[in-house]
Amino acid sequence: MQPLGPGFRFIDRQTEIRAVADAPRGAGLHVRVADRFDNAGDRPLHSLEARLPEGPTFGSQNLRVTVDGREVSPQRVNDADRRLMRAPFDPVWEQHQPREIITEWVWMPEPAGRGTFAATAEAFYIADETALPLWQTPTGVFARGGPDPMDSNLTVVAPPDYRVLAPGKPLKPGTIGNLVAHRFKIRPKEDFLPYVVAGRYLEQKPRTPQVEVSFWTLQPLDGQQAQTAAARLASSMQAYMDFFGPASKGKTGLRIVEAPGDLPAEFGEPGDAGSGSFPGGVLLDRRALTQGVANESILELAEYELARTWFGWRVRPAPEDQILMGRGVGLYGLILAAEGRGSDERNRMVAFLLERYDESRRVAADRRLLEPPVGYSRAERISTGYRAALFFAALEDLCGRDNLRSAFRRIVRVRGGDEVAHEELRAAVEAASQRDLAEMFRTWLNHSGIPDEFRARYSNPPGTRSGN
Repeated sequence: MQPLGPGFRFIDRQTEIRAVADAPRGAGLHVRVADRFDNAGDRPLHSLEARLPEGPTFGSQNLRVTVDGREVSPQRVNDADRRLMRAPFDPVWEQHQPREIITEWVWMPEPAGRGTFAATAEAFYIADETALPLWQTPTGVFARGGPDPMDSNLTVVAPPDYRVLAPGKPLKPGTIGNLVAHRFKIRPKEDFLPYVVAGRYLEQKPRTPQVEVSFWTLQPLDGQQAQTAAARLASSMQAYMDFFGPASKGKTGLRIVEAPGDLPAEFGEPGDAGSGSFPGGVLLDRRALTQGVANESILELAEYELARTWFGWRVRPAPEDQILMGRGVGLYGLILAAEGRGSDERNRMVAFLLERYDESRRVAADRRLLEPPVGYSRAERISTGYRAALFFAALEDLCGRDNLRSAFRRIVRVRGGDEVAHEELRAAVEAASQRDLAEMFRTWLNHSGIPDEFRARYSNPPGTRSGN
């Protein structure tokens, strides 16, 4: 078929990730991404644009880009999106010709970073859905192309005593010197975007009836604590699968992993225990493990991160919907998990989040649930995030649990691997419930505060954990 606009076919991607023990500021990660394309458009291309995980001034070292073996200097596209870079072609990329672009850099963890990657002498991880270059479709009518390759392989190079977890189908490992090359075949539209967890971990697998739970830690866990936490989190994971639908094909397991280094506390104080997510798993830092994996606040941290498997990894919230469809759904997961333990537990959890919302508003007022490009302050994201979770509780009350469940399952099934926005949420819930939700969405999304009717329903029911 004759192309009608500019574009390319993304043929394949070969990614290699390995720890660098002798990096300038300690342990780092060397990432090498080799991408092959065909010019499948109706004209030559002078450049391609990519959104990089880290630009030259964002904590990465030695960023290097080559096009067909020739080194090029990546150019920043604009100041509004500092991660958007342009790879120029010299000579131009003619129709029907192949191109290979290799991007490599050394990733160094930053003290004030988002906690999406880290490396020490004992372990490393990458847990960021935008961890690799995202190639952009050329500008033009009937343009074709995009960030997803037709074929993809991932190689994780690690010491022989490391456990390694990554997406895709494991292939036969190889060796590179005294290191092991763990190879994975990434299946298009089936596997999550690349993530890696690796380290000298001890594994504990308490017996659970629903979902297999394993703990990867650098020191042994107390057996009883691990058993208690595993039972609770297996139940929560089952509740999420029942409500959101399957996150991926095949057997579902759950891993709780000790992160090397401290993670940011998304809703707590800067020095509080931190957490992170990867598909089907949770990262907890040493402060969380010191409190104990069966501690209620740590279990809630884990449940919040588990919900991000669906809305954060399987479905990616659109930029302005990060609070509503990201943080909000994650916190709503606490309500779903509590609901699995009984209706009284659900109401207590809603009341608890309402208390947290009121406490956070004393620090910073909540804003619109649709975050503008300039962003909110950390305190504003916290108060607005709590209101986002309460919005979903109100939506469940108005439309019915089964209808909201049907809408969420449809979004995950139809939009898996893509971005999703609040308009699609509203359309899915209206279709399931046969209700016009324009007024409710307008009230909750565009105005701060909690409606009086909702507050009266959930303020201080019996057993509320006031002050915790």
